[in-house]
Amino acid sequence: LPVYPEAPLCNPRGLTPLGRYVVNQLADRGMIIETDHFSVKARREALAILEGRSYSGLITSHSWGDATARRRLQNLGGVVAPYANESPTYAEEWAEARATRPVGPLFGVGYGSDTNGLGAQAGPRPGASADRPVIYPYRTFDGGTVMDRSRSGTKVWDVNTDGAANYGLFPDWVEDLRRIAGPQIVTDMANGAEAYLQMWARARA
Repeated sequence: LPVYPEAPLCNPRGLTPLGRYVVNQLADRGMIIETDHFSVKARREALAILEGRSYSGLITSHSWGDATARRRLQNLGGVVAPYANESPTYAEEWAEARATRPVGPLFGVGYGSDTNGLGAQAGPRPGASADRPVIYPYRTFDGGTVMDRSRSGTKVWDVNTDGAANYGLFPDWVEDLRRIAGPQIVTDMANGAEAYLQMWARARA
């Protein structure tokens, strides 16, 4: 195995000529470019290309990028999907994205769990049991469904103590976001799919 020095580490490589060609070809075809798997240098270079083209078919899918890169992506009309961290961290990233959103495009956010990459899922919010806990049963933000603690055999799950320990707890995680950040955060999450589709339509126009 390679032995790496102490962090922070940064891939020094940017876009190759082939990489620049690919970025332009993706934009020519109206395809969506996900920026979270570029190196820092390559992302900067790709954003410069896309700014020159005023191309909006962009998404940051799970928070790999700094605030400057996110603002550049948003200013082009791209979509932000913060990593599905513990609810206070996600709410902070949502608030930053909302505060820097451009005038014009519909604002909506997604969330990236990165479960296909074996990414860690949100643990319980520190102090949740005493500070604005999710109270079961609760009604989903749209009023359509009453949710109680999910069960797996004899195990009873509670987002206040278990976090998003499985897929079935994601609705509870969203409710926890609503409890700590208010109704606007879930409204913006509900608008995420439409914001994505509108971004894709702009990219193909």
